[in-house]
This record gives sequence, structure tokens and C-alpha cells, in this order.
Amino acid sequence: MQLNVRDLSFTYEGSYSPVFDHVSFHVDTSWHLGLIARNGRGKTTLLRLMQGLHAYSGHIDLPLTPVYFPFPVDDPQQLTLFVMQAAAPEAEDWQLIRECNLLQLTEDALYRPFATLSRGEQTKALLAALFSREDVYPLIDEPTNHLDAHGRELVADYLRRKDGFLLVSHDRAFLNRCIDHVLSLNKSDIWVMQGNYDTWEERLTQQNEYEQARNEDLKRDIRRLEASARQAAEWSNNIESRKIGIDPIKSDKTKNWRGYAGAKSAKMMQRSLNTLHRQERAIEEKQSLLHNLEKVGELKLTNLRHPKSVLLDVQDGRVRYGQRTVAEGITFQLRQGDRVALTGRNGAGKSSILKALCGQGGALDGKVSIASNLVISYVPQETDFLRGDMRSFIQQSGVDETLFKAILRNMDFGRELFDQPIHAMSQGQKKKLLLARSLCIPAHLYVWDEPLNYIDVYSRKRVEALITQSQPTLLLVEHDAVFLENVCTRDAIELG
Repeated sequence: MQLNVRDLSFTYEGSYSPVFDHVSFHVDTSWHLGLIARNGRGKTTLLRLMQGLHAYSGHIDLPLTPVYFPFPVDDPQQLTLFVMQAAAPEAEDWQLIRECNLLQLTEDALYRPFATLSRGEQTKALLAALFSREDVYPLIDEPTNHLDAHGRELVADYLRRKDGFLLVSHDRAFLNRCIDHVLSLNKSDIWVMQGNYDTWEERLTQQNEYEQARNEDLKRDIRRLEASARQAAEWSNNIESRKIGIDPIKSDKTKNWRGYAGAKSAKMMQRSLNTLHRQERAIEEKQSLLHNLEKVGELKLTNLRHPKSVLLDVQDGRVRYGQRTVAEGITFQLRQGDRVALTGRNGAGKSSILKALCGQGGALDGKVSIASNLVISYVPQETDFLRGDMRSFIQQSGVDETLFKAILRNMDFGRELFDQPIHAMSQGQKKKLLLARSLCIPAHLYVWDEPLNYIDVYSRKRVEALITQSQPTLLLVEHDAVFLENVCTRDAIELG
């Protein structure tokens, strides 16, 4: 069976720029299909259109029932089993339990309130319900955001054994592990291709190199045509001016000169104008070819030097929630220049440790020493607290507006978004706000809690390059294995 999209067009109300403009493609529903694109390029919108949640023009033909993941849970205080039964009403309990076992979700979790499960456990429970259903086409949107490294590997292997689906993810290792085809929403066209993330990136690199060389040739042609067009315009102006001021009395042969000069200049004027119009059309045609090169701008940060070599020292720390201890024996030092990840299972207290070190609350006890006058730039995990408009966010953050907006633009954050309410932005766009704010703050230490959630692969690679070039001191929680391998200077701090 196939998903066929024909002549699809869609524009959000109040927007002047279409998300899709006469788009067509078809894919096989049996494929393990990864959907790759920059933030704001229409990934989640496409999933919503496939579900019929917006009116559009064109055709989307899908023989299976599309089911979006993650689906909402009306009452999180219900037992997890009841939540799963509501999500998959046709499934038998043994089917739900079978899928949970494949995802290593213990059976006792089914008989606990859904709200008491960790975010990773909730993801597994909802995935188990999704794949207990038959005759549906899963639309899986960012399933890895609350999974630790082991959970991502487990879910990737689980998906690889399943029937077809459409998956949105920016985790390169995860995509490589579970997809066999790619649907790529590019700047000006769409690719449907066999392969995984690495296959797609290789093609993108080749395409960009070709486009870059081609664009340089086109720009040279445009400059030459523009110079020629200016000359043609000057030529026609000179011809017109020459027929003014002629005195026919000074020569016997000038009786009809003005009429002759006028006719001749009019003819030459028309020729020059025709030449000018041809050159203008050629310029317009060549400019229209400068369309598909993906550009990622330069990012910057100001890395402050601290007089102390040891910036953080935690000895025999523990994380407690009420009477429950989730991690103990936490001991580590962070020296200036270190870039290290804090890792551990979901619910082990990683975010609480980062919050406590940044003075944002948290639940870290023990002997904790922080270098005096240490300036920390913090990126929180969650984005839901963001409200208001861009100007108020900049003022509250105390950052330089020009620098802040320049960093956002270099992460492909559209100018039209500067006037949009923050609550209406996508999760990826909100995360870019938090990252840009952090990069604007000169700091001794950068503390980032899952900074790449919802961030597109282009921007991930640019942040990688920034870190390796600037070499800040960095403590982070992140589950993108490729990113950690490329930026960290030492082994991770593992929470038991």
C-alpha cells in the first residue's frame, strides 16, 4: 500500500508564506520512513494534515488510519493499563503486555497511575499501545526526547522489527538504527530515497557542494549581465540625449537631420531596450536557480576564564524526592575546560542536579562546592513556561537584542517569527530561543539540560562545531550519542 500526496498546498491563517505549495510525493506504507527537515519546514504540519486536522488543497491518499504519537492522556491519574486500553480499545490485554515486555516496561508499571511513571516509561507505554493496534499507520513525532541512551537504543531496535511507520526524529544514531527510507523536506523540493540518516547526509553534502559551485557560477553570470544591462541603459540614454540641441542652420545637409536622428535614435533605443529586457529576464531566471542550498550560519559564545581550575566539586551527593532517594554516592569534579555529560536512567535525578548547581531549586544534598563568582549560563529542559513576545523575552533575559537575533537567524529562525507570540512557536523554535539566550551570556560554565530536544540536525551540527571551536566548560544532560562523542572531553558522569 502507498501514501500518495498530490498537489498539496497549505498556508496557516494569517501567514503570507505557504508551508506547502503544490507538493507531490508517494511512499510505501511498509517502509521504516524517517522524515527529516529543518525546524519550521513543515514536519509536524504534514502529520497534522495527514490526520485531517487542517483544511488543505490537493490530495492525501492513505489506505490506513493515521495515528499520531504521542497521543494525549485525558486522565494521567488513571492506571497505566487503563490509559493503554483507551488508546488501543481493540487490543487484548495480553497484546498490551507483550508489547510492554518487548520494550522492557515492567508489568507492575501497568498497575501504577500513569502520572507516576517516568517520562521514558510513559513513552514506552504509549508506544506499546500504538503498536498493539492493527490496520493503522503510525505517525511518530519525536519519540526520543525523554528517553535515556539505553532507552533510545531499545526503542530503535523495537521499531526496526515493526511494520511501516513515519518517524520524525533529529537523533542521528537513532535514525540510523531504525529507518530504511528517508522523506526529506528541503528548501525548494522533496527527496524520497532509500537509506538511513548517513545516506541522506552524504547526498545532502554532495548536493550542497554542487549547489555552492553552481551558485558561484550563477552569481558571476548575474554580475556580468547586470553590468551589461547598465551599459545598455546608459547607451539608450546617450542616444536620446544626442538628438537634443542639434542646429540644422549650420549645415546644408541638416535639413532633415532632426527627423533622421530621431528615427535612428528611436530604432537604437528600441534595440537597447530589447537587449536590456533580455538581460533582465536572464538575471531573473538565473536568480531563481539560487534556491536549494542549505546554509547554516556561524554561532558565537563568549567563554570567560575563571581564576580557579576546579569550578564544581560534588562529594557524596544524593538526590531525594520526599522520602525517596533516586541517586546517591554522586561524586565528581568539573575542571575548567571540561566538557562532560551527566548520564543515567530516566528519573535518576539528572535535571535536579543541574537545577541545584544553577541555583534553580532541585533536590541535591551532600558536599557541594561551587567556585566563587562563577557565572553560569543555563538551558532548562522544558520550554512550556515560555510566554509573551520576543521583545519581552529579550528584555527579561538581559541579552543584547542584535546578537540574540543574529544567533537565531544563524539557526534558520525565520524573521517572521520575531513578531509571533512565543506560545504559538514550535517546540524546536522555543528551544532555539533558550539556546540563543545561553549563547548570548558570557559565562565561565555552560549548563545545558537536553539542549537538542526538537532541534533540527542542521543546527545540531552547527552547535557541535561551535563547542569544538570555542571549547567552553560544559556540563550537560543530552542523549544524542553522536553529539556527545563529538563534543565531550572525558567519560560521562554516570548516576547509579
